[in-house]
Amino acid sequence: MKILKKGIFFYTLALCVVFSATAQDNQPTMFTVHTDNVKFDKIMQYEEAAKELKSSFEKHDIKDANWTALSIEDGRFVYVTPIKNMGELDKNMMGDLYEKMGEEKADALFNKMDECYDSHSNYIVHYLPSMSYHPGPEGADEGKNHREYHFLYYAPKNGKAMKEGMQEVKAMFEKRNIKNGYSVYHSGFGCEESYYMVSIAAKDNLEIAQNGKQNDEIFTDEDQATFFKVIQLTTRYDKIEGRVRPDLSYHPKQ
Repeated sequence: MKILKKGIFFYTLALCVVFSATAQDNQPTMFTVHTDNVKFDKIMQYEEAAKELKSSFEKHDIKDANWTALSIEDGRFVYVTPIKNMGELDKNMMGDLYEKMGEEKADALFNKMDECYDSHSNYIVHYLPSMSYHPGPEGADEGKNHREYHFLYYAPKNGKAMKEGMQEVKAMFEKRNIKNGYSVYHSGFGCEESYYMVSIAAKDNLEIAQNGKQNDEIFTDEDQATFFKVIQLTTRYDKIEGRVRPDLSYHPKQ
């Protein structure tokens, strides 16, 4: 994770909080995402180093850093941080840590993490309140750390139709008074393809399955046609599961 100490792009999920904690209409709408593609045989070493990183930030009370961590079922570790604008990418999040911890110790910590993966990536995603559906009160998803992410990729020529289709899906959920919600994110700077990501929060995958079954019993044939309109526009579809990791996340004391 040497890219962190350079302060270029570790403003980092949430898919999530992308890749994401609770996503309500008053939350930030722009996030940077840093992903480490950790080798399966190095996951324990990586998690130990990631916990040490968080502990170091807490010990030195670093104010200019903030991230929510997620672990994905395929070994990826994702770090999501809200930003106000692109100018915040110029900030060096690691500057205070290096100053207080010392360059040698800080380098050693990041080197532990670097040994655990051969590649990583950085990009920006945008939370879309107008397409997200949250029927419950603010904070209703608190403690629900399991995540199911649905990636709907589409060709740029279908951007307008895809947007309309996603809005129709939300209207359908509202019309049927569906009890469980979802958050929608859109690809941004650094993403190779255009996509919408739908994030569903729950206690576990069983709760997601049960909610999905309840929804299927409510939706009509007309509603299925609304879903199909979006599906027809996608070039490909991915579904992944993960969980928010409070033990690896860092939020400075106010």
